[in-house]
Amino acid sequence: MDNDFEKDLKEFKKLYQITFDTEEGKLVIADLKLAYYHRGSFIKNDPYETAYREGQRSVLIRILNFMEDNNG
Repeated sequence: MDNDFEKDLKEFKKLYQITFDTEEGKLVIADLKLAYYHRGSFIKNDPYETAYREGQRSVLIRILNFMEDNNG
């Protein structure tokens, strides 16, 4: 992996953790999970709504992935 890319990724991870590892940030994450993570994204006969919902969910998944503490 490109060294600059890894450095940038670590910096963004730190920024996400600073932003969301506060009491307020944890409340926001909890709200986002309720709104976009725990509901199904598949809508029968509506591929556009399915794609829209999956896009919302993927943003939350990115935030959660950056929040994971894996020493880097």
